[in-house]
Amino acid sequence: MECLERVNHPGSWVKEKYQEVQQLLEREAKSDPNKLYEKKSKAVEILMEILEALTHCKETLCTVAAAITYLNIGILRADMEDTGFATECYKKCIDLLEDSKLTSEGILPAISGNNQLGLIYAQRGSYEEAKDFLKQAEDLYIKFIEDIRLDPVHMVSIMGIEEIEGNLCAKSILEKLHTLTLYYLAQVCRELDDKCNFALYCHRTLSKQLSQNKITQDLDYVDWALNAAAISQYFIEQDKFPQARHHLAAASCILEKYSEILKAKGTKETSEIIAAQYENYDHGSANIARCWAKYGIALLGASKERLMKKAEEEDQDSKPAKVVDEVYKYSQIETMEDPRFVDLEPELESITNEVTDMYLLDFNDARPVFLNVRKWLDKAKEYYTFENHASDYAWIIQDLSQAYKYLAFFEDNEDRQARMHKRRIDILEEVIEGLCSRFYRIVCREIWIELAETYSEILDLKIDRLQASNERPTVHVITKIERLARSSIKHYQSYLNSLEMSKSENGVESFSDDLLYPALYTYFHVGRLYNKIITSDVQQKIENMQNSVDAYSFVVNYYDKHPEKQKKLEKYEFIKLSKEFVTLLPLTIDRLKQQQINQ
Repeated sequence: MECLERVNHPGSWVKEKYQEVQQLLEREAKSDPNKLYEKKSKAVEILMEILEALTHCKETLCTVAAAITYLNIGILRADMEDTGFATECYKKCIDLLEDSKLTSEGILPAISGNNQLGLIYAQRGSYEEAKDFLKQAEDLYIKFIEDIRLDPVHMVSIMGIEEIEGNLCAKSILEKLHTLTLYYLAQVCRELDDKCNFALYCHRTLSKQLSQNKITQDLDYVDWALNAAAISQYFIEQDKFPQARHHLAAASCILEKYSEILKAKGTKETSEIIAAQYENYDHGSANIARCWAKYGIALLGASKERLMKKAEEEDQDSKPAKVVDEVYKYSQIETMEDPRFVDLEPELESITNEVTDMYLLDFNDARPVFLNVRKWLDKAKEYYTFENHASDYAWIIQDLSQAYKYLAFFEDNEDRQARMHKRRIDILEEVIEGLCSRFYRIVCREIWIELAETYSEILDLKIDRLQASNERPTVHVITKIERLARSSIKHYQSYLNSLEMSKSENGVESFSDDLLYPALYTYFHVGRLYNKIITSDVQQKIENMQNSVDAYSFVVNYYDKHPEKQKKLEKYEFIKLSKEFVTLLPLTIDRLKQQQINQ
């Protein structure tokens, strides 16, 4: 048929028209932005002419050519923000390829059409529909690669245009399209809160990028490393430490490769471009160091929770269980895909050997992990200095404080535990003194609470030791307990002073929903701390107890004045305890006052 001859003949009308479109779009990049829409419109007109010629031919090659034309029209219309018309074109492309989607000629436009539809539906927020199209694209690729096993044909070749030397071959385009499919699926799964598949599709995307880089040499090393490190955070959340460590090691490995590339280019002083690349590398290195630190902290925390849970189970069963069983040290991996960067694995061993991926059982296990965390955070601080990145620096210090806290759990000696908590106080107070609470309110609130809790933890250690000794407290011990309690109260009070309350029309003051629980719970803690102060002075006892009553009363009064919040609040034990203390403590105060009168 005439139109089929047009497609096949080197000098065909279709070929000439497609070349005209190519030239238009090539010039588009260099043209006046105000004329871009006009040029794209002209390109669409030409493609519509081609489509008209192809619709009269029922041969397979013509059908594929028509599908490719619909695909190109859709891409242009989507660029022109006409997604409705673009959607129709993509669907027409897919419909035309129904019988040839797994052929050498049809595979590229079929996958591309599904990818484009997935992208459009995702942009509209229709993530389930987007996922359906992207899964179809994924399935097409898998079937073509595993079952059909043919070489794809370049789409321009189908239109009679020779491939340009140096451009990607059809096989590489197929891999690029599949990489896009995986990337889009990852984003869609994230929006659907499907964290497992989000991580797996991200991993597959990165794997594809690695394999393609052998051909294309276009890998963005820093971006790749950051994405691999980001995936590790999902595995950390799931307590899948072997997978998390593997991805972090891959991130470090790729970043090290980039470091060698940069060194070969020169130093920061060589040029502004290279200086910017070093800046990007330094930034990426700091972020990956922070991800490694998160890994170590999470491993310490998960190990602590695991041991505590085991101890509770032993208490309940009254059966001794040997926690030192080597099998128990290993994290349990659910039946799921175990994503690995196979090509990188030989290079990762030296990195993974630096830190374990097994649960920790005692201080000897925990200490090396802690030391690694401290090393990684020191690395991060080289970039995130207090002077230039105050918030990030503060968060890094909070991470270090958390690491000390977990390490203290594994330490049996109470004096050494207290020293670890004291170290937390030192580093946190150094930061809080340098921050302006007006500009860094959220960070300051976090640190005030952590400081208060840390002082309280040391206080509990001192009181527990005192109670265990059955001895009368010395003046030194009493003074220390009071100092710790008042230091904790001071930081809790700083937090409370930073909170704002809104006033209703009837004059009732309220916290915002996100601050309600922490605010009331902080008042409860203040009440308890005043009650822990030891003194033989009756007047001081009365004052401390009254301060305690005032704090508990705030909780109870807030509860009483906000009936709409009572259902939400009554589930908390501290609400019930506050009510009891508000009833009981005034009786004790009255007794003390009577005692004072009788003296």
